[in-house]
Amino acid sequence: MRLLLLLTAAISTAVSAQIAGRSETSAVNETELLGQLPTCGLQCLFEEIPKSNCTATDLPCICTNQQLNEMITVCVAQSCTIRESLTTKNVTSTLCDAPIRDRSAVVSVAGVAGGVLAVVFFLLRMVTRLPRYGVSFGLDDAVLTFVIGLAIVLAYFSYVLASHGLGKDMWTVPFDDITHILYIYYIDEDIYLSILPLTKISILLFYLRVFPQRSFRIATYIVIAMNVCYLIAFVLVSVFQCHPIDAAWLRWDGEHPAKCQNINAQGWASAAINMFLDIVTMILPLRELGKLSISLKKKMQLMVMFTLGLFLVEFANTTNLTWDYVQLGYWSTIEVDVGIICACLPAVRKLLRGVFPSVFASTVRSGAKTPSYHHTRSALSGGGNRFVKDEEYELHHRDAALEEGDAMPLVQVTTEVQVTSHSVTPKDRQVS
Repeated sequence: MRLLLLLTAAISTAVSAQIAGRSETSAVNETELLGQLPTCGLQCLFEEIPKSNCTATDLPCICTNQQLNEMITVCVAQSCTIRESLTTKNVTSTLCDAPIRDRSAVVSVAGVAGGVLAVVFFLLRMVTRLPRYGVSFGLDDAVLTFVIGLAIVLAYFSYVLASHGLGKDMWTVPFDDITHILYIYYIDEDIYLSILPLTKISILLFYLRVFPQRSFRIATYIVIAMNVCYLIAFVLVSVFQCHPIDAAWLRWDGEHPAKCQNINAQGWASAAINMFLDIVTMILPLRELGKLSISLKKKMQLMVMFTLGLFLVEFANTTNLTWDYVQLGYWSTIEVDVGIICACLPAVRKLLRGVFPSVFASTVRSGAKTPSYHHTRSALSGGGNRFVKDEEYELHHRDAALEEGDAMPLVQVTTEVQVTSHSVTPKDRQVS
């Protein structure tokens, strides 16, 4: 203990020499910082400094000697608790005037800006549900309305996370804020895992409004069921990732015994299955789109519109979570927002036609059928007449509706009225 006190005194002398030209308040503050070094941290300094070519009073040498700093870091990790290690790192970084890194603005700007953009597209979609556009509010719209509510919460959490220190080095963040960040991340994860499948379900429900073929509808219902299973399974796994539950945001300091799942493996499994569902959802309508009687240009626009929004979020272990989780945070938020925007594109395209008619104007492929009628006589009616609509008109009508951005009803009802006239023979005529 006496040697530790001597080392502290030596470092204090060095610090005093370094701050001799500074204000008295600055000197007092830095001396107080030195007093905050945990005993384990001082012990590591005492053990490792003599192994280098630096002396205890040569603070610039201690701060710039990379090999010495690596040895001290290993010693601190082995000898100190996590909280003590962070305190030691914070004090020594401050004394050595290490640069303060801060990416918190990226977190808040990406989250809020992406959320605002998603809301704008959603509102534009809702405009097309007004009576003047002839498209009713459907189940796909209801699901997406719930999704946009969750996305707004996600955007708000981006601001909260940034304000509590996400984007800064972990050793510069107060311990309570670290706990709060992990608590918000716990809720954030559940919202994220809910939004991903719900967005795809909304898109799949839109498919059902457009494509009436029985085989396609069966396949779409199967993919919807798969997304529902994903939602239930991974949200439950996320909620109960630790026992007790609060260990999910408390165990970071190693002082709260808990039994937790392999979060890294869970993240990769979730990402892999979500990617599979993304791909299935994207390719599902391509065969039907290929059948449309529209120009190649418009067909390519529709295919691109239906195949946007594939992201892969990287998962990894970290010892500096408030800094390393930045990319995970904003890319997850961007993924959610892009998914919502993709779900709104078919409806928004209808509005864009009014602004950019040359780009989004309805163009039917050359040779496509237009509605026509032909005249026939009924052999059974003995001379009755009727007009029969060409079968290909129904396909053309669906193509035009999809290209216009409209949604077709789930069940097509075609009313056909046949008027027959009976010939009256002389035998049937009776004079009363």
